[in-house]
Amino acid sequence: MTLWICIPVFNRIQYTINFLESINQQTYQDFKVVICDHGSTDGTAERIKRDFPDVILLEASEDLWWTGAINLCISYVLNHADDTDKVITLNNDTELPVDYLENMVKNSIQYPEAILTSVIYNIESKQLHAIGYKQDWWLAKERPVNFERDHLPENTDIISTTHASGRGTLFPVTVFKILGLYDEVHLPHYAADYDFTHKARRNGYPVYICKNCIVYSYVEATGLTKVRHSFTWKSLKDYLFSIRSPANLQVRWWYGINNCPKLIFPLYMMIDYIRVFGSFFKYYLFKTS
Repeated sequence: MTLWICIPVFNRIQYTINFLESINQQTYQDFKVVICDHGSTDGTAERIKRDFPDVILLEASEDLWWTGAINLCISYVLNHADDTDKVITLNNDTELPVDYLENMVKNSIQYPEAILTSVIYNIESKQLHAIGYKQDWWLAKERPVNFERDHLPENTDIISTTHASGRGTLFPVTVFKILGLYDEVHLPHYAADYDFTHKARRNGYPVYICKNCIVYSYVEATGLTKVRHSFTWKSLKDYLFSIRSPANLQVRWWYGINNCPKLIFPLYMMIDYIRVFGSFFKYYLFKTS
């Protein structure tokens, strides 16, 4: 079973180098790395070609954003992988313990039809950042899960959840062959990973969080940090409408309409939009107090 590791990159060359060094130290070595460099201007492509010649490098324009870039990676995999292979999506601002792929493979053998996702640690503090979440449509929020309360009856190291991010998630190749790719038309940069795993779960693929699959992430390198930079009308506009913002109202609407039960969709969107606006003003209230 070959693991196809798919990563979109845009600048931040040192993150990419650190990630590739961590992947080369894995105890499980039957893998291929597919990187889509969508418009980097910091020499990323040249450095990968020089120092990591085994990496499959796809070069594209920057207008692909995250979803278009990951779709390009997965499209390549679908043209070259066997049906028994697996896809792992990762971001370049992550690093992996040496046994990460080995643990993913062991879990995948136990749950061959499942989508498996990772536990996230802060790479700088080495502290647990997030185990995962379950979507609560009635309250328009995600409920944190933990292994003590939410584990499977037969396995205390596995949690069944509703969706997963792109930071360390394994898929059977056949999931993409049957369901298609991520929604890059409506969700070009944020929420496409959550959206796709919701869709996969509705189509019979369980989504499991694996306690022994740890990803170290630069958790502060997020879109909100970039767009919520000052208390101005421009900052509010960027927060609500920028493609770089997870609070983008259009993105949140498409995510809801794609996945929320239709009977409660109006309630869900009302609560979600109230929370989005409230979060912006709350951030500055506490920041300046």
